[in-house]
Amino acid sequence: MKKSLMFLALSAALVFGCKKDNEPDSSATSATVKANLSRTWQAQTVKGIPGGSGSFGITVYTRGGGSANLINDLANFFVTFKQDGTFERSSLDTPGAVESGTWTLASDNKTITMKSSTGATLTYVADPVKATNATFKYTINVKNPTGLDLQIVQKAAAMGSTLPEGSTLNFEVIPK
Repeated sequence: MKKSLMFLALSAALVFGCKKDNEPDSSATSATVKANLSRTWQAQTVKGIPGGSGSFGITVYTRGGGSANLINDLANFFVTFKQDGTFERSSLDTPGAVESGTWTLASDNKTITMKSSTGATLTYVADPVKATNATFKYTINVKNPTGLDLQIVQKAAAMGSTLPEGSTLNFEVIPK
């Protein structure tokens, strides 16, 4: 009987004492993430991940990669998140153009929603975000691609691949 009660107590401690994976990380407070985000970022590496399947994917851009890069326009990528909730970024659809608007950080301290002054909305999942580096995950529109999404879909097709829904570009960024 004592063993059964001990087992029950240990089981309860494990079940109720463990943090669930989908709970926000209490160490990544909103203020800390916003402070870390508030700077200008540039792409260090950009990887295409088919179907969001994890680490397998194709490197489409590496800073300094030259002709080995699949999409050299990403050399000009930057995004500036300002403390006042505004942003500026290089357009991913129109090389050389700069877009501006407002940004918000969701309660999960990972999802960034940017609304440009033209009304377009762009969402990144940023995880992790440190003062020295971050990863911004962007979901590619494979059904009705335009701009950069279309370039990615066409490059994949030229390589004999079709991108499934849920495919992402993972921007590994550093401060500019």
